[in-house]
Amino acid sequence: MYVGTTIWPPLPARPQALAASWSSYDRGALREFLQRAREIGIQQVRFDLRWAEVQPGTQRISVATLDGFHRGLDLAQANGLQVVVSLLSATFGPALHLPDWALGLPAQALTAQGVSELLASPAVSILDNNFYRHEPARDLYADPEMRAAQRYLLREVIGNFATHPAIHGWILGAGFERARPPVNHRDMAAWWADLADRARGHGAKQLFGQVDAASLSNHAGLRPYDIAMAGGAVVVSAGPWSSPGDGSPDRGAVVCFLHAVVAGLLAEEVNDTAAAQVVVADVGWPTAPRPQLRGWQSDEIFARSAQTFLADEETVATAVQTTVQTLASAGAAAVWFIGMVDPAEEHWHVPPFDRSWMARTWGLWTGDGRAKAGWEALREAIGSLPAKESLPTLPIDPDRFWRNPAAELRRLWREYRAEAV
Repeated sequence: MYVGTTIWPPLPARPQALAASWSSYDRGALREFLQRAREIGIQQVRFDLRWAEVQPGTQRISVATLDGFHRGLDLAQANGLQVVVSLLSATFGPALHLPDWALGLPAQALTAQGVSELLASPAVSILDNNFYRHEPARDLYADPEMRAAQRYLLREVIGNFATHPAIHGWILGAGFERARPPVNHRDMAAWWADLADRARGHGAKQLFGQVDAASLSNHAGLRPYDIAMAGGAVVVSAGPWSSPGDGSPDRGAVVCFLHAVVAGLLAEEVNDTAAAQVVVADVGWPTAPRPQLRGWQSDEIFARSAQTFLADEETVATAVQTTVQTLASAGAAAVWFIGMVDPAEEHWHVPPFDRSWMARTWGLWTGDGRAKAGWEALREAIGSLPAKESLPTLPIDPDRFWRNPAAELRRLWREYRAEAV
């Protein structure tokens, strides 16, 4: 099993810095982060090529962003690390994120029907670079202009970097369903299959499609089967915000449960052992930067008010080790941590850190350069990964599951927790 982590390009020391910017970042700090990852045995890093920055117009690409991204790939290669690139993502950590041209109503749709559709679409807080905008997303799946923009980005980025020796694969279209809820499952499957086909046409060798607790609860959403049938490897995002039911689960339980659900669905629906090897992404838990902040804190997750639990570092360290070992035993293809280094406190005013305790504190290193207890726990876990075992899987009937996925996910969660007691 591979172990990886997301690494955002470190913020430069200036007041108006842009988080995760590949056009302006601290190159020396990124080199240090990659060296730390290599030293404890991490094999893969995920780079988010933030959509609003890399594509400022529907048919425009930021050369400065691609130049900085290229330097990041070179640094990863120098440290012997594989890079998985997240491209066309509609989320940015715990925030919804889209370019400004993907919001609102296109000019050609300014008709009575178009305005009616706009008013029917809920406006949510979506981050565009450094600004939150309260507008609905355009139809990311069927709008011809949106589809053309997506295809253009695939051509310009994958076409230029597919042969870079550090590139391991590409995650396409993660989080779209959170920014623009789908209405038809078949349309979703066709949309992702088209992205995958065009990415391969530009030289992509390994593709990943992502699901999470929200998409697994939606009858119209993209399904693991759709990704596998389009030739992609399946990633399940198991971020700390993804709770499939009521109650306060043990740390790591939701992560392992979501892996079991997706692996179980693929085992039943796809007659291919390799396709059932699922990547588990966004593993991690926020920690309290000071003892008095331990416990529940008001937060914002995907434009909604939420409560985030800030744990002590030892609790998280135990969760890190247990979860990595459990996923290795269960046959996960890889586990990717949600973040490696927290932002420094002087950058907490920069979006999305300004609204999220989670994004401020989910790393395995503090912003002032101290390794948290979870870092050493991860080192130990990587050094003693167990062999895959023949563990019992969740009894999942795909037909029953997809008839009412939200209810089925809650039912399976209750059974999973009961068996764990």
